Amino acid sequence: MKVLDRYLVRELLVPILFCSATLVFLILVADLFDNLDELLRNKTPIPVVFRYYLCLIPMAFSQTISWSVWLGTIFLLVNLGVHNELIAMKAAGLKIITIVRPLIFLALLIGILTFLVSDRIVPPTFRTANELLEIYIEKKKGAEDKKVLKNVTYYSGGNILYYFRKFMPKAKTVEDAIILWMDPTTNQTTQKIFAKEGSFSNGSWTFKGITEYQTDVQGAVFGNPVMITKKSYPDVQVTPRDLIMATSESIYLSYHELKYTIDKLRENGIAVYSEKVDLYDRLASPWKGLVMMLLAIPLLASIHTRKSIAFNVLTCAGLIFAYHVFGAVSMALGKSGAIFPFLSAWGGNILFSTFAFLRFDRANY
Repeated sequence: MKVLDRYLVRELLVPILFCSATLVFLILVADLFDNLDELLRNKTPIPVVFRYYLCLIPMAFSQTISWSVWLGTIFLLVNLGVHNELIAMKAAGLKIITIVRPLIFLALLIGILTFLVSDRIVPPTFRTANELLEIYIEKKKGAEDKKVLKNVTYYSGGNILYYFRKFMPKAKTVEDAIILWMDPTTNQTTQKIFAKEGSFSNGSWTFKGITEYQTDVQGAVFGNPVMITKKSYPDVQVTPRDLIMATSESIYLSYHELKYTIDKLRENGIAVYSEKVDLYDRLASPWKGLVMMLLAIPLLASIHTRKSIAFNVLTCAGLIFAYHVFGAVSMALGKSGAIFPFLSAWGGNILFSTFAFLRFDRANY
């Protein structure tokens, strides 16, 4: 790596780390003040509080790292412009793409790290944080959610996949249940049941209006379905608390678990618009920091007077705002089925990064 490349990476990495630590700290402090009444009223033990906020750090990091990259890029480019370092680099014959190449490479590495954190660390730690919040801080016992939750899916991580069209947390009942048993070695469905309703009592589920299907090694149904009025299944061990935690299930699943869940739901004719958007967004979100960096470079890497730098920073902030608004709208359209899930998740990244690259040449002057 060239001396200039090492210098630029160091000058960018330091503000990124500082901004990331600051933003994560602010999120934790905001959450602390939000839950302070419950913490004091319920006398939550200090070790539990410490563990709760420790489990929140990966989620806070994954949500703020793109902003840290953007703020670090602004700090670096403004600092280089104020001290005329960009002028010196361009006077030496360096093109802007050569100057920012190590910065883009660093943003790519951060994107990979963000994906790994979001995929491997966030699901288990955020689930633990929510359990600690409900059990020890808010002290909610089973009836914490009085709403009717629709289209609840739950993957146990073993060999059973659950889908409930309606779930009533307070009554601990479900309607229109689909339960699939899979062979852990072949990932093929070995048994499936459809039940009109089910209730949870004494640690087990009892279902009514059941239709049972047996399948062969390829997952195809064989034989006649069996109609059962009422039956309990000992291996159905999912609890109402698990289902409550799974109402936003994509955040509690890794990329491969979410993809596997979508495939099994699609096999049974269930619409998976929202889940597919979440799946593609799992791959698209880590690169938001890179896109925000690319949007900042044409505006702040050009040669400007000090007075115009502030205006360009505001213009850059406006572009970032438009980028996030576009992303939110496209995500909503994708989850409603109005546009393709891939475009819903990746459209903003593709559109705004293309716009940024088309304007890169202006940063040479």
